[in-house]
Amino acid sequence: MNSHASAHSVDTLAELSGVSSQTILEYQQQGLIQPDFDDDSLRLLRRAEFLREACEMNVRGVKLLSHLLDEVERLHQELRRRR
Repeated sequence: MNSHASAHSVDTLAELSGVSSQTILEYQQQGLIQPDFDDDSLRLLRRAEFLREACEMNVRGVKLLSHLLDEVERLHQELRRRR
């Protein structure tokens, strides 16, 4: 799911999300968010932080669950298109 919104700097993304720049860069290195830091990255970052904090998941768990949630979302969109 790619957003066509303008890209944010790491500092802006940190300010918008309340997540440290260091954590954002770690998530980017782990493949949780793309390096363009767009609005979709902000959405994914917020989801990752929710999973990490609320579910007490480590980065590997967050990454796995994020990919599964993306796949579920993709399948839902495909089903809606078929109807």
